[in-house]
Amino acid sequence: MFADLHLHTTYSDGTCTPLELCQLAAERNVRVLSITDHDTVSGQKALLDVQIPSSVRVITGIEISMLDNHKMQHILGYHIDINSPKLETFLACLSAAVTESTKLNFEKALAEGAFLYNWERVLELNADNPRIGGSRVVKAMAIDGYNIPCMEPYDMYRKYFLCENKDYIWKCAYTAYDAIEIIKAIGGVPVIAHPKSIGDDDIVLNLIRHGVQGLEVYHPSHTNEDTAKYLQMAEDKKLYVTGGSDWHGKSGNNAYHMGRAFAANGLEHENYGILKI
Repeated sequence: MFADLHLHTTYSDGTCTPLELCQLAAERNVRVLSITDHDTVSGQKALLDVQIPSSVRVITGIEISMLDNHKMQHILGYHIDINSPKLETFLACLSAAVTESTKLNFEKALAEGAFLYNWERVLELNADNPRIGGSRVVKAMAIDGYNIPCMEPYDMYRKYFLCENKDYIWKCAYTAYDAIEIIKAIGGVPVIAHPKSIGDDDIVLNLIRHGVQGLEVYHPSHTNEDTAKYLQMAEDKKLYVTGGSDWHGKSGNNAYHMGRAFAANGLEHENYGILKI
């Protein structure tokens, strides 16, 4: 794969630091990558202080995650100004809303007797992280060696912290349309991540009408039929075509994806328009 434009680091929910990610990309002959951590550009900024492999080009990126009617909509932003005050303000408000949502669902789980754990301890273990999602709760418990009664951590996460659940409490006024607007306001290119996951192409088309400029056509969750459909949609709407492994780390279901062919082979050469900006 020539380029992998959907990668996560320890600054959101990945297992590799930004530098480790760049080094791994070099090992796997990935020539262009983008760190698209959830609702943060701290991983991008961390690369400014280290020497990355000369064979790797990094495109600035982010993945902004919004919930609409208990359905996640992920908007990727490429070629963004990571030092924009507008972006900083937007992400601060979004992170505070995500953290508040997590706290409310945490308190609901406590009230239902799902576990006996302290929210202040979660905050303590995430002192440098302004955005605390459910995965951070699970990780905090793991650090402390806390065993959740009568439930596996994954099951607890899915029951109380999976945003798609109808009982999940979401305290954020922002929408995917706001994500599109902020990305464009800071000079970036908004792209719908893994559009199949939205589950409704009418929503995809509405987001395009609102200003989306690209589709993540190549993604591990897409079948070849999905890839063909969204490639045709991108061509019809004159949108950028992007692709990425959505890689979170060396363990898990997508551990093998980074730098390898998937969904009709992904971005295999330098001729994709998104790479030429």
